[in-house]
Amino acid sequence: MTMKAMKRILITFSLIFLIALSHNIPRTFAQNRTTAIPQTTTVAVYSQNVEANDLFLKARDYFNKSDPRTGGKLANAREAIKLYEQAVAKDPHFALAYVGLSRAWLQLGYSDPDGLCNKEIIPPAKAALLKALAIDDKSADVHITLAGLYYSLDFDWVRAESEYKLARQLSPKTAGAHSGYAGFLISMARFDEAISEEKQAEAIAPSFATDLGFARIYYSMHRYDQAAEYCKQSLHKQENVLGYFFLGFVYIAQHKNDEAVSAFEKASTFSNNGGAWAGLAYGYAMVGRKDDALKILNELEHTEKRGHPVPYRVAAVYLALGDKDKAIDWLKKEYEERGNWMNQLKVDPVMDPLRSDPRFQDLMRKMKFAE
Repeated sequence: MTMKAMKRILITFSLIFLIALSHNIPRTFAQNRTTAIPQTTTVAVYSQNVEANDLFLKARDYFNKSDPRTGGKLANAREAIKLYEQAVAKDPHFALAYVGLSRAWLQLGYSDPDGLCNKEIIPPAKAALLKALAIDDKSADVHITLAGLYYSLDFDWVRAESEYKLARQLSPKTAGAHSGYAGFLISMARFDEAISEEKQAEAIAPSFATDLGFARIYYSMHRYDQAAEYCKQSLHKQENVLGYFFLGFVYIAQHKNDEAVSAFEKASTFSNNGGAWAGLAYGYAMVGRKDDALKILNELEHTEKRGHPVPYRVAAVYLALGDKDKAIDWLKKEYEERGNWMNQLKVDPVMDPLRSDPRFQDLMRKMKFAE
C-alpha cells in the first residue's frame, strides 16, 4: 500500500470531531458537539509532514483541555492556537489543522475573564476555516464548523441547514454532524426531527453531550420531567457546567426552587463564567432573592469578577425581576453583538413572558423567526 493510500485511509477513519453553544460556538450550548478520537498506542497520522503532524497532535491535546464546560482552561486554547499555526506553517495544505485552528479561536468565545469578544475571535476563526474549505471541501469537519458559524453568528438559517446536511452526507457516522444539526432543528422548533438526529448521534457516540442535547429538546418543548432526567444522565456520565446550568432552568420551570438554586450554584463553581453567574442570578430572582440577584448583576455589568456578561442571560435576569424594558434592551444588545444565544429566541421557555411584546416580536422578525 502506498503512503498516499495509507494517509487517505487514516484520515478517513481518524477525523477529529471536537466542540466548536453547542452550542455552541462556545457561548451557545447547542451546536457543534463532537467526539474526540480514542487514543491508541500508535501515533495517528494526519499529515505526511512529520513535524506538522506532531504539532497537530500536541495542539489537539491542548484543545481537549480547554473546555470550560468540564473544568478546562482557556489558556490551553491559546496554546493550541500557537501550535496549530506552527503546524500549518510546516504543512500549508493541512486542512484539519486549519479546522482545529478555527475551533480553538472559537473556544475563546466563552464568557470567562480570559475569553474574547466575537469581534476578536470571528475574523481569525473564519479565515482559518475558509482555508480549510479551499483545501478540502469534502471534509465533514469543515462543513460542521462552517454550519456552526452560519447558525450561531450569521443567523443564516438556509446556509446553516445546507452545511449540516452536507456534513451528514459526507460522513453519516459522525456524531457531531447529527448533534449539530439537532441543535439547529431545536432552534427552528422542529422537535421531532431534532429528536431523530440526536438519537443518531447517541447511537454513534453516546456521551454527556448527547444527553444534554435531549435535555435541550425536551426543555424547549416544555416537557420538563424528561429534560430533568437527561440533565441528570449527563451529569452522571461527567460533571459539567451545562448539566447543572440547564437543570437549574428545568427546576425553576417545575417550581422546585431549592433544587434550582442548588443546581445554579454548582454551575457557577466551574469557572468565573458570566453566563453561569447570570444563571444563578436568574435563579435567585425567580425564587424571590432579589438583592442576591442584583448583586451578581452589578458585578457582571461593572467588573470582570464573574467573567464577561452575556447580554441574553442578563436579559433573562431582568425579566425574572419584572423589568421588561431592561430585558428588551439587553436582548437588543445581544442581537447587535451577534451573540449566539439569540438563536434560542424562538423556543426558549425563559422568554415566554415577552412573546406578546411588540419589541420582542420585532426581534423575532430580525432573527427571521417570524414574518
